[in-house]
Amino acid sequence: MILVNLQLKIKPEVHKEFLEWFHSILPDTRSYQGCSGLYCCSLEGDADAIEVVSKWESKSHYDDYLNWRDESGDLVTLGDFLAADPVFRFLSVNLEL
Repeated sequence: MILVNLQLKIKPEVHKEFLEWFHSILPDTRSYQGCSGLYCCSLEGDADAIEVVSKWESKSHYDDYLNWRDESGDLVTLGDFLAADPVFRFLSVNLEL
């Protein structure tokens, strides 16, 4: 199992539009094969810093998902909202209580 931490910095002038679009596509992420949890968070004190934490059966499940998002054009759309390159962090779960 892995946790994926996606860190996004949104352009302030498109923040509201981003949230509407992003919230509309997140249900498909949650229902994608291999995804067992999803949280969309904002950084305290910086609403334009968005972090998505998702739980996946494996890195290959996430890679399949990301390829699907790329093929659908969603990554290009995401890029239009960003003030900086996204940061992906992949965390192996060693213990779950």
